[in-house]
Amino acid sequence: MNIRIENGLPIVSVEIKCGEKAVLLTDVLLDTGCATTIFDTDALAQIGIELDGTVKNFV
Repeated sequence: MNIRIENGLPIVSVEIKCGEKAVLLTDVLLDTGCATTIFDTDALAQIGIELDGTVKNFV
């Protein structure tokens, strides 16, 4: 993972895969103090990951 600093913030690009499909998310803030992860739901819907109204914890 390449981390670049923009305006004092760590920014990365992340590839998310679901089955055979993948999407590259650019300009993602790497927030090390956050308890959850937030991605662009429209971008993830392109590869079949959609919000279903439930919250699940993955370990």
